[in-house]
Amino acid sequence: MAGYPKKPKEVSEFGKFLYKSQDEIRAVQNENLQKQVVLLEKYSPYYSKLFKDRGISSADFKTVDDLEKIPSLNKKDYMADPMSFRLTIPPDAPVQPHERIMWGVHYTTGTTSGVPTPFFSNTHDYFGNIMQLARMCEVGAITNNDIVANIFPLTPVPHIGFWKTVDYCIASGARCVSAVTGSKYDPFPIHNPLDHAVDMVERYRCTVLSGIVSFVRRVIMRAEELGRDFSSVRHCFVLGEACPQGMRNDMRSRLENTGAKNPFICSGLGFTEMQGTTLECTENGGMHICAPDLHFLEIIDEKTGKRLPDGEQGLLAITHIDRRGTCFLRYIIGDITTLTHETCPNCGRNDVRVEMQPIRTMELVNIKGTLINPDILKTEITEIKGIEEYQIVFTKEDKKDPLSLDKLEIKVAIAEGFAKDDVEKQVVARARKAVEMTPEIVFVDMKEIFDPTKTLKSQRVVDERPRVE
Repeated sequence: MAGYPKKPKEVSEFGKFLYKSQDEIRAVQNENLQKQVVLLEKYSPYYSKLFKDRGISSADFKTVDDLEKIPSLNKKDYMADPMSFRLTIPPDAPVQPHERIMWGVHYTTGTTSGVPTPFFSNTHDYFGNIMQLARMCEVGAITNNDIVANIFPLTPVPHIGFWKTVDYCIASGARCVSAVTGSKYDPFPIHNPLDHAVDMVERYRCTVLSGIVSFVRRVIMRAEELGRDFSSVRHCFVLGEACPQGMRNDMRSRLENTGAKNPFICSGLGFTEMQGTTLECTENGGMHICAPDLHFLEIIDEKTGKRLPDGEQGLLAITHIDRRGTCFLRYIIGDITTLTHETCPNCGRNDVRVEMQPIRTMELVNIKGTLINPDILKTEITEIKGIEEYQIVFTKEDKKDPLSLDKLEIKVAIAEGFAKDDVEKQVVARARKAVEMTPEIVFVDMKEIFDPTKTLKSQRVVDERPRVE
């Protein structure tokens, strides 16, 4: 049956933690938080000042419910002074060397300033991260029998996609082969074209494709076009973008055309501040956090800053409860979603799950006076057969006049053998259903929308409207 991976034969000792009761997990979270805030009060420039300014101390944090005593943290505050969130543990502090020695740095991307922001990890963090990734592989049924194709691009900025694929192979014992795609860098011509990734999957009989949704799909499309043998592929672990059902169906169908047998399309929400990703044990079954002893997730009301109960939509926030590098309390990720603490009906684990497909707050768009969610439109478009790539563009009726009426434009690249008129009618009808607007359809070449040799991932939503002061 589609969407149900094989469960691991054995669960590791640390993997068993996710099967503990909700009360047992919460007790560990409370204990870890108490230890974490002591360190923040001593060694975090940002939080030691915040505690003083608010007249509180580490002793005021007994449970995770006490986190509401402090305000949530926005990305702009972190970006303004990233070093103030890094623990400054002196050499003579009574801690283990693991808690002082820096292991690595990743960078958050997508900032309005264009300047990536560093996120530091030390040995303690990295060892915990390996445990987290090992659990993640058990949830997603990735084992030491797998050969993982790392088709995340190698980019100028160290991002978690490429490197955490390597790390989760270390954690699970799986073998890893990396395509090393991405934009070329003239001094060192190490990057490879898309066809190299296709060749690699076939040559090494890879069982798992790991990468950004749109690029993994493009690799599969190219393999289908060339008539390659992808019969070894049983699992696609796709991140970085939403993966609606239409996209999953398309990828599965194309994989089956290359010989794969009912592959599992597994999606997750990954972000630098977690040094990993949530992921599904079953397609559309909710995304497991995998490390509730390292991170505490909550949904926050944007206006009041109060925690919302399970099932209510709000801003996703993360609190580090066992970290020594860059550390946050109630850090807003930038996604609107819902959480559930109910026991997973598919696998029986009790870690919190991200239940609703996250909506990037930056992608909520006000057009013609109405706030719309482009993700709904994306889901509708992916259900249409014959569309190879698409892009949603918000523009103006008169592009030279910033005060003219808003216009919705959808760029479409269609597959050979499909009629433009038929595809256009379907796109218009689904757009009206999703956002109650009639778009203008523009047919373009596939590479005009997404050229994997030039960009990290497809840009599905573009707002070209000039700002009016």
